[in-house]
Amino acid sequence: MSTDPNVQALRNVPLWGHYIFNAFRAMQKQLGNVSSQGNINLAGAQNSAPPSPNAVTVTASGGVAHIQITDNNQNLYRGITYHTQYSTDPSFSTHCNGPSGPSRDIRIPVGTQPLYYRVFSDYPTSPASAPVYHGGATPVALAATGTEQPPIPSGQGSGTGTPGQISGYGPLPWRGNSPPKRG
Repeated sequence: MSTDPNVQALRNVPLWGHYIFNAFRAMQKQLGNVSSQGNINLAGAQNSAPPSPNAVTVTASGGVAHIQITDNNQNLYRGITYHTQYSTDPSFSTHCNGPSGPSRDIRIPVGTQPLYYRVFSDYPTSPASAPVYHGGATPVALAATGTEQPPIPSGQGSGTGTPGQISGYGPLPWRGNSPPKRG
C-alpha cells in the first residue's frame, strides 16, 4: 500500500495528510500480519495447493493401521491439513477418509481386509495436493491381520513443526528460510 503513488501523495496533503498516510501504513502492516498468521492470500481468491507429501508408510496388524506421512517440504504454511484415504481397490473408486488434521501420524481401526492407502494435503483455502500412495506409484495393499497391534513409532510431527516437536498446526507461520510463493 505504501508504494501506491496515491497513498504516497497523502503525505503532502496539508494538515491531515501525514496522519492518513500513517493510518494506511498501519493497515498494511495489520493486513500483512493477518495474511501471515491466517495463511490468507491477499492478492487472490485462493492459495495454491501445497506440495505433495514426500511419502506414506503404513504398518497394519491386529485390525489397526498406523499411517505415517513424511513431509520434508520446505514450502509449507501453518494450517496445512493432511488427509488419509483407504480403499479395497487400488483405483480408490470407493474409499473412506481417515481423520488426520495437521498430524503426520494417524492410527485407525480398519479391520482385517486388505486395504490400499493414500494421503494428500491442503490448506483451508486451497485445492488438494496430488496424492501419495503407500507402495509408491503402484499402490500396495496391506491386511491388518494378527493379534498384536502395530508398534507405535517415533512421530513425524505436525503442521510446520518437525518430528519430535510439539507443534499442533506449527510453531512458525511457514517452514523454510522465506515464505513460499503464493499462487
